[in-house]
Amino acid sequence: MKRILLSVFAAALAAAYVVPADAADVTLSGQYRLRGEYRNDADFNGNVNDHTDSWGQRVRLTADAKATDDTSIKITLQDTRTWGASTSTAGGPALTDTGNTLDFHESYVNINNLFGAPVSLRAGRQELFYGDGRLVATSAWGNNDRSFDALKFVYTSAPVNVDLFTSKIRESTTTSTDQDFTGIYATVKAIPNNTLDLYVLWLRDGLQSGNNAFGWGTTIGNTAITGTIDSAQSLYTYGARLKGAVAGLDYTLELPLQSGSIDTRTTSYNLKGWAAFAKVGYTLPTPTKVRVGLEYDYASGDNDASNNDIKTFTMLFPSTHDKLGLMDIQAGRNVKAFGLTASADVTDKLKLAAELWNLKLAQKHDAWYADANWNTTPTGLRAASATETNSSIGNEIDLTATYKYNSAVAAQVGYSHLFSGKFIKDRIKATANSDKQDQDWAYMMLTANF
Repeated sequence: MKRILLSVFAAALAAAYVVPADAADVTLSGQYRLRGEYRNDADFNGNVNDHTDSWGQRVRLTADAKATDDTSIKITLQDTRTWGASTSTAGGPALTDTGNTLDFHESYVNINNLFGAPVSLRAGRQELFYGDGRLVATSAWGNNDRSFDALKFVYTSAPVNVDLFTSKIRESTTTSTDQDFTGIYATVKAIPNNTLDLYVLWLRDGLQSGNNAFGWGTTIGNTAITGTIDSAQSLYTYGARLKGAVAGLDYTLELPLQSGSIDTRTTSYNLKGWAAFAKVGYTLPTPTKVRVGLEYDYASGDNDASNNDIKTFTMLFPSTHDKLGLMDIQAGRNVKAFGLTASADVTDKLKLAAELWNLKLAQKHDAWYADANWNTTPTGLRAASATETNSSIGNEIDLTATYKYNSAVAAQVGYSHLFSGKFIKDRIKATANSDKQDQDWAYMMLTANF
């Protein structure tokens, strides 16, 4: 299959050079990215030597063809692999491929000025990214990244832009277990020095057994789903985001609310999550462009397993790596976090950045939701507990340096350390009898674009 994809794409590129010059204007671009990562004490148990290291590679080749003045076609072929790993058969149409894969990351047609109106249509596999990427985004840090099989209409005007999209997340040709994601996202530009985003997002999941769209397995938040799900599940996310900048000061405030339902033959469950994200920064008027920032993130948890209200905020399809620290140990669910950030453009080529995060559970009786796949944690470390008395996950420090070698090549290195809080320490002490619960993570990355 990989050879077929590569052959078809190569033939298409070759054809672009033999057709008449006025038939299509084709632009080729691409990327090579290599990243090595090291993580120590992934299970927070210092008694076990479980450090991991790996090299992940991503290669992209993009053809962007302008067929007419208002019609273009974009195709991005992507190969991802972990050095030394066996080839995986996993591939599209899932949002994120796994293992060593060769697939189309993008393949869409874009038509501008649809029927003479200020509206464009984009149909096919495409990237979706809105706001800060907390709810709908690509996942660029991961080698495989994320793209959506979607239809998107975009209305553009001076005071406001409006996106209307619908995407297919899971397709079943034999049962009604499709999963669909639809939304409308408006950006108001009429406010001086500010943009105001307003949105409504709908996730519908037809799966009626086992895993579901809104949680892991048959437990969501602090509540176990009992009985057979007998209708499609729905989750609505609606909210607003204000972003502005004036006199060196920048700020962002976002408030998403969630509602929805999961109905079984015996019980009806109500979804009632919410979140709040606020950050402010100031860039000093110096040649080094020093910026200091403060951030507070909150995503609700569920502290009562006895009722049918599920209050744990549900992540949709976010870009998570640059949120809540860089170690990817904390998801945007049941969390309250304070972040202090600083960065400086030391030279035209060198940028330094540092972050300090304090991470806590929003509700100590709800689970700790991890973002990364460190699945070797002791039993119960992430589970909800009616008797939990501690909420401190810990303090994380992140240090990064980015060097732009030339216009095409950039290198980045980073080191992070989590000083584990009482929640982790008590769990590890009880389950693994270890007094060493901190975790280290480091990486180096080379990116070349053409």
